[in-house]
Amino acid sequence: MKILLEEKILEKQARNKSKFYWILETITGKTETSDAAEDFDLIGSETGYLQTIKEEIIEMINSENIFSFDYEPKEGDYLSIKNNLRKNEYLNLIFLSNTWVEEIYMCSLRECDTDIYTTIKTGVAFISENEIAFKNIK
Repeated sequence: MKILLEEKILEKQARNKSKFYWILETITGKTETSDAAEDFDLIGSETGYLQTIKEEIIEMINSENIFSFDYEPKEGDYLSIKNNLRKNEYLNLIFLSNTWVEEIYMCSLRECDTDIYTTIKTGVAFISENEIAFKNIK
């Protein structure tokens, strides 16, 4: 299996033509903690193709540069791969202690109430049994 993340700007028509797309985000700041507790959606991804191949994706992203652009992950970076046809099928990865790990439940491994995330790159993911390519749409 081969994985390539290629940068593309996700325009509506481009995203609609593909089955999978991805969003890469980084922490750009922090907000003050509020006294009011926020309710975050703690639902995990439904089963599907992304969940079936997630171990292969995680192994590859941790062993080689799968991005088609210059990118060095930093602590807290967040990669979300989503199924465009089934909104509840996704794979969320967070970069912690120099390793990409799956964040099964939203905000379980990151501080959603204080971290400010900004999108670095977006793209379309082409996934097949022989190859996984994450392409950037312009």
